[in-house]
Amino acid sequence: MAAYAPDNKSRYKTAGAEFDGQIEPEDAKQLVADLRKAFASDKTRSKRWRVQQLKAFDRMLDECRAEFCEAMFQDLHKHKFEGYVTEISLIKSEIHECLKNLDKWMAPTKKPNTLLNIPCWSSTQRDPLGVVLVMGAWNYPIQLSLAPMVGAIAAGNCIIMKPGSYAKASSNAMARLVNKYLDPDCIRVVEGNRKVTGALLEEKFDKIFFTGSGYVGRIIATAAAKHLTPCALELGGKSPCIVDSSANLTHAAERIAWGSFLNGGQTCVRPDFLMVQESVADEFIDVFRATVKKFYGEDPQKTEFFGRCINDSAFNRLADLVEAHKDNIVFGGRKDASEKYIEPTMFDFGSDIEAFSKQEVMQDEIFGPLFPTVRYKNTEEVIQFVRNLPTGKPLALYAFGTDSNFIKSIKTRTTSGGLCINDTIMHLSNHHIPFGGVGSSGMGSYHGKYSFDCFSHEKAVLEKSPFLDENILFKYMLSCRFPPYDSTKQMLIGIAGNPMLEPLINYPIPMLRNLAKLLLVYLVLRLFGYRLTSA
Repeated sequence: MAAYAPDNKSRYKTAGAEFDGQIEPEDAKQLVADLRKAFASDKTRSKRWRVQQLKAFDRMLDECRAEFCEAMFQDLHKHKFEGYVTEISLIKSEIHECLKNLDKWMAPTKKPNTLLNIPCWSSTQRDPLGVVLVMGAWNYPIQLSLAPMVGAIAAGNCIIMKPGSYAKASSNAMARLVNKYLDPDCIRVVEGNRKVTGALLEEKFDKIFFTGSGYVGRIIATAAAKHLTPCALELGGKSPCIVDSSANLTHAAERIAWGSFLNGGQTCVRPDFLMVQESVADEFIDVFRATVKKFYGEDPQKTEFFGRCINDSAFNRLADLVEAHKDNIVFGGRKDASEKYIEPTMFDFGSDIEAFSKQEVMQDEIFGPLFPTVRYKNTEEVIQFVRNLPTGKPLALYAFGTDSNFIKSIKTRTTSGGLCINDTIMHLSNHHIPFGGVGSSGMGSYHGKYSFDCFSHEKAVLEKSPFLDENILFKYMLSCRFPPYDSTKQMLIGIAGNPMLEPLINYPIPMLRNLAKLLLVYLVLRLFGYRLTSA
């Protein structure tokens, strides 16, 4: 059942009917203005509204699961179970994490005080940002559009969300269903062409959250800079996969094959290329070939568990790469333009790492089921190669091995948005750790509490009491900051500003803090003439 009735006062072209998400460029200004008015009403600040929206969100995912999964299948040939596991279930996990912790996240957090400020109360509290723009991606069209909205709702914002337009069926489904289930005064999903996107970017938002390519990310950041709007950019790049000689090869092959060819290879954190230690390279390639066959059969085109390219342009780009490197194919290489099908394909470029770095397939993120491979001699070669990728710091890095020195080197001498040791992609499923890029692969992070933080401002709060400030116990000390500064004031300020004394007023042992409070009460009572006498 829908959470909200149709808005019969809509200013948009669908007035008098359910808002279907379709807008024209000229609608953008009014749409943002309407959401600013809603935010100014303080409606979204209440815990009640946030919980209500999150529960309606969860109900939508349950009641409309089949519709969402069918849309993903139409767009990407994504199996319905895979669509649920890799998209819908992750959003539900985010929702439940927010509902479980919302009280704690919304509550002020007590902070230590400084001697210069006592008596006082110091804390931080999370304020909603206002009206935020979430721009989804087409490759995981449901998850990458709706998951950021969970944190934005939990933090108390009004939201405009524009899905990735290439995934047309998924975009249409979200526009219809989100605008039906969630509060249309505060949350809108809109569809439209690039002119609509451009019109939205002309408006001032309090944050823009974008998932997509680095090229478009730069356009977003440039538009946001005009308004000094902060951005979270979830981009991509070439995520390395490294197999050390100490790795369990079967274990590694299963996880790498799954991560590489999941969603037809159209995953921003997929293992983009392989570096395998030369002493185990031949054996690993054989195991990897057998694993892919086990997963997808003799002809992956016939299995329901392998995806398709999102459109003809993506197919043609990948097909060109296959042709450019056909002499290096280990297995795969078949393609079918009528289905936008590219077979899972592995390339072997030997052991010349410098030549490997110059190959066409290594100049940009592949974003498809192609897996170029090079053999390396030692870990130092790997470290230097990863540090000098043409696409910059990777969004993810995967390393397989059991040798402690190898693992330590990868952990401490490489930089990436996320790191998995002996697995691929699964760090995204843990909402207790942040997901995001670094450098060229993105800025900002989200998932779980990190999503709440992403869409809120941590405000510093210092509270004081005139009654205590004017008390004889504190008045002179606190007035030392006011001119004129005689020698006594200068001495006292110097003492109070000494960081060595700060632990004394923020001592971590509760009993001593309570004793200090009792002493303060006793001194105040004495000041007013009270005496403690025995009977």
